[in-house]
Amino acid sequence: MIVFLTLIYVVALFIMVKTGLIRLTLWWKISPAIWMFVLFVVLFLPMQWGAPGGIVNVYQPVIEIVPNITGKVIEVPVKPLQRINKGDVLFRIEPRPFQAQVDQLEASLKLVQLNLGRAQELFTKKVASAHDVDKYTAEVDKLLAQLDNAKYDLESTAVKAPDEGYVIGMTLRPGQRVGSVPARSFMSFVKIERNKVAIGINQNSLRHIKAGQKAEVTFKLKPGKVFAATVTAIALITPEGQLAPSGNIALAPTAQNMPQPYAVVLALDDDVFKEMDMVTLNEIQAIPGGAFGTGTIYTESVQATHIIRKVMIRMDAWMNYIMPF
Repeated sequence: MIVFLTLIYVVALFIMVKTGLIRLTLWWKISPAIWMFVLFVVLFLPMQWGAPGGIVNVYQPVIEIVPNITGKVIEVPVKPLQRINKGDVLFRIEPRPFQAQVDQLEASLKLVQLNLGRAQELFTKKVASAHDVDKYTAEVDKLLAQLDNAKYDLESTAVKAPDEGYVIGMTLRPGQRVGSVPARSFMSFVKIERNKVAIGINQNSLRHIKAGQKAEVTFKLKPGKVFAATVTAIALITPEGQLAPSGNIALAPTAQNMPQPYAVVLALDDDVFKEMDMVTLNEIQAIPGGAFGTGTIYTESVQATHIIRKVMIRMDAWMNYIMPF
């Protein structure tokens, strides 16, 4: 932007020289460099905290589907990118071993309940002891708990959608053996909801940002468009600040560590989806996950710089037509 404004100044200077309004002295020859310096100090340097900008990305939660049981997949009724309601079956696991376990426990429970009834009858006739009644009562309670767990496993053979959404990148097929291994998922489920839009702000500009401030963003997905937004929260942590449980001693910071920007969460205006003009299965989502672009936040500091930032972000929006990166 500094170069653009300097070019405008040079063109104006050229016109004034050609029309005879000024004589091309040494002062006017070095004035473009002075002009650039003044722009940088007076306008663009304060703009870094008056209207800080950064890279924008849209984040979308993806639920990794891991079954509660281990078994062979016999059916995968869903299709990728097909809208699914909460409770719809994603895939089925062979239920026969789990049904057999339920039948076995129900038979054992029936027998123990008969024995309990006989023991109670004999106890009332003072032929049996209270110990026998207590023993069979405990066995009934134990079998009821085991039966409840077995029924839960049987119900888990039908793996269902946790919410409204769709499956993406589905490679699961009948015949695949799956298991309750947390380290591995067998299907990725994308929940349909309004996604999180975050902009990366440098640490030295973050002190001027707070919730409620206005912002603007533009996405490469929609060139030429600038969308209004509002700051809702600041994620006050970066990957460099994460201290995960480990047996390794954390490295001390060095001069080679670069300060990473903080993520500022933005809420797009409600009419963004209409502006996007996208009729897909993501009707509830304003912008699809992974949408990339640039944005700016308008703080209460150095408000005179806001107009320059507004021009810059609109230039970015139009450059999205020809700049894929």
